[in-house]
Amino acid sequence: MDSKARRVQADRDRRRLPARSPWALWARRVVGLVATVAFLGVGFAIYDMVRPDGGAAVVASETTVTPTATPKGKKSTAKKKKTAKAKPLTKAEKRAREQAVDHVRVEGDTTLRPEDYDPRARLRVLIGRPVGDASGGYTAYFFTRDGFLGRDAQFRSSELKVAKQGKATITLRYGVYKDGDKAGSPSGTKRVRFRLDGTSMTALDTVPAADERFQRTSG
Repeated sequence: MDSKARRVQADRDRRRLPARSPWALWARRVVGLVATVAFLGVGFAIYDMVRPDGGAAVVASETTVTPTATPKGKKSTAKKKKTAKAKPLTKAEKRAREQAVDHVRVEGDTTLRPEDYDPRARLRVLIGRPVGDASGGYTAYFFTRDGFLGRDAQFRSSELKVAKQGKATITLRYGVYKDGDKAGSPSGTKRVRFRLDGTSMTALDTVPAADERFQRTSG
């Protein structure tokens, strides 16, 4: 069969098939479009899950933690404590200190640290040393608001300082001599607390012996 005969046969076959309506053609086009959109949607979803910067897990890992700020109240309180200054002494308190210093001078001693005397405490103290005698040793003079109360010991000490002060208790630090120490340079120390009980003073610890506390330097 030649080519012309085949074209005639094909034309006859097309005429035998039922004619397609326009609605059928549109239906096929719509179905094809929907299938294409669905295919593209599935592909986009797969890409969104596998891409490096996508997904909820990556976002969660980048969450930053904000440090908790220190309350302003605590900082301001700390600053107030650092900048707080002692109130200046009143005229009456200054006069009480001056009277205590005068008493030490009457005893023949000089006061090296008048600020040791706290006129607002119940028990007060001044450390005295013989006038013109640098190696003569030290004595603690105790006072109350009513005036002179007493001394720490009968004999002097080569080294004696106020270690701690309270309202009714004062701690003194004594220099204590050990074997081999030079006169005037004790290497040991001992703290002794003195407390005001009513109108009398009590040593809460044992005061070192006189020969343990004092050795005069030559010259």
